[in-house]
Amino acid sequence: MVRPGRIDESGFTDVSPHREAPPSVFNRYSFVESDPIYRHDREAQQMLLWPLFVTSFVVDDFLADHGMFGADRVLISSASAKTAVAAAFFLARRPDLEVVGLTSSGNLEFVRSLGCYHRTLAYESVAELPVDDTCYVDIAGRRDVTAAVHTHFGERLGYSMVVGDTHWDHQPGPTGTLGGPRPTLLFAPDQITKRRRDWGRHGFEQAVSRAWDGFSPWTDGWLTIRRATGPTEVEAVYRSLLEGRVDPRAGDVCTLLENGRG
Repeated sequence: MVRPGRIDESGFTDVSPHREAPPSVFNRYSFVESDPIYRHDREAQQMLLWPLFVTSFVVDDFLADHGMFGADRVLISSASAKTAVAAAFFLARRPDLEVVGLTSSGNLEFVRSLGCYHRTLAYESVAELPVDDTCYVDIAGRRDVTAAVHTHFGERLGYSMVVGDTHWDHQPGPTGTLGGPRPTLLFAPDQITKRRRDWGRHGFEQAVSRAWDGFSPWTDGWLTIRRATGPTEVEAVYRSLLEGRVDPRAGDVCTLLENGRG
């Protein structure tokens, strides 16, 4: 249930009281008739990938906007996560930049098969990387990995960006004072606001649309869309996700309705 507000030709914002805390960009709904990226035959991909795609776009754009903080390598944790994959897809297209993925041992083969990382390592292998100028994009949220990255690179770490917390259940003890830059949360709406000033609202939307048009078809080579219908199937998907049993190649489209009836 939503309470529409700020309605215009492109969509509306949900102004329900329980949605007041998140930034308005997370409460925006688009009308498909005026959505420049919408295609009926790719609706599943848009549902699965679009909510975090803009974050991936902003990760790439923010680092580029700051000259990669002088680094020639970007290290991304939780490299199998779809946010990480999209960010790597764009970063890998930038000249003279190495994109390295960190992932669990069980996902190494999948991440390497994607082709958007120049190198892929297991979390415990951070120390194998040469100590060169590097930026860290933390999507895993694992404090032990963050500590390992900061310890290994030290002052050669140009920037430490906090994006996500895919390893939400991994909570080791305190890691002590980190060397290098202080980890900083990427607040995507700030960079979006900046780019709307730089490029205009229409210019920003065009840039994101072009990026999406390049990324979405590429996912057809590895993304498997699965559908879950009804409370039992949806709950099974949810529990698999919580327990870390979801295949990174899969994207689950869920609906609680069975045969059009709740």
